[in-house]
Amino acid sequence: MKLFCDSTDFADAVSKVTKAMPLKKLNPILEGIKLKAEGDVLILSSTDLELAIEKKINADVKIEGEALINGRSLADFARGLPAVTIEIDATNRERVKFIYGGVANFAAMNVYEYPTFKEVKEETSFKIQKKDFKNIINKVIFNAAQEDSRPILKGVCLDLTDGNVSAVASNGYRLALASAAVNYTGEGKTIIVPARSLSEIARLIDDDDNELEVAVEKNYLKIDLFHTVIVTRLIEGDFINYKKIIPTEFTTEFISDKKDFEDAVNRASQFNKNDKKNVVRFEIAENNLNIKAEGEAGDIVEDIPIKTEGKDLAIGFNSKYIMESLRAITDASVKMSFTTSTAAGIMRPASDLPELYLILPIRIVM
Repeated sequence: MKLFCDSTDFADAVSKVTKAMPLKKLNPILEGIKLKAEGDVLILSSTDLELAIEKKINADVKIEGEALINGRSLADFARGLPAVTIEIDATNRERVKFIYGGVANFAAMNVYEYPTFKEVKEETSFKIQKKDFKNIINKVIFNAAQEDSRPILKGVCLDLTDGNVSAVASNGYRLALASAAVNYTGEGKTIIVPARSLSEIARLIDDDDNELEVAVEKNYLKIDLFHTVIVTRLIEGDFINYKKIIPTEFTTEFISDKKDFEDAVNRASQFNKNDKKNVVRFEIAENNLNIKAEGEAGDIVEDIPIKTEGKDLAIGFNSKYIMESLRAITDASVKMSFTTSTAAGIMRPASDLPELYLILPIRIVM
């Protein structure tokens, strides 16, 4: 393999495909980035066997071929390249030479042991605006579970119906749902995408009005972003029946200015941030929200004005869950709805945008 390409294009491609490299050292061969020269392009790819990213850049290919280089070393090197045309020469099977004004030689890994990039056949597909897809991912992904005890909850459920897709994530103590319009006219379909994969997908998607196509084949999902292709393995199994656990009738509700609410909860959270449960107490009564928290550092009591409907209520929550949900809401006002002090509360934008956050309460001493 021998070619010439722009160093800036090369560095950008390397930074994108490294997102699919393993977070932990499990298999040495997966620590590589594959370079493949064919036609008039250089194709870079990386995978951890769950997520795979492929990026094409223009190249003046003199000799077609492929090579495998340690990805972390290559990424560090590429970030520091000057803006020049570089020559990449892998005609020596033991090393890959980069000529850019200076000369750098990388030890070549065995490219024949590297996994092939999965070709996904389009069994089901839908189109969605890039900004909408990115938005619903970012609205819910922080709710996904981090631990391995319930693998199904480490994914985000995409629930596809005629003209709509809902993204749902839960860690068992909270749940987030956000929906968007899609170009789809098939039967209902539910898939579970690893949260890590969706996080990287969101980073690679531009925030614009152009459409992207999402293709699904059995246990794989593919997104083609013109010169960048992302493939992720799906999580097998049944997601929680989220529609049954979201209440629709409430006995207590309030609407608050989002900034006032967020600032008050943030101040309260400073007093219990070393407490595992991060308990913050809400007392709702007569258009007033009383917020209390205490910890080793002391205690805090604060009132903010709200618009209330229904019964007075005292309820406790993990302040971290409240804060993260508030940050995800872009509306100027938020609405919270409750049934009892021991049942889940619902937070959503006051304008009734298609998103909501369900949070289980923490028992408090009355």
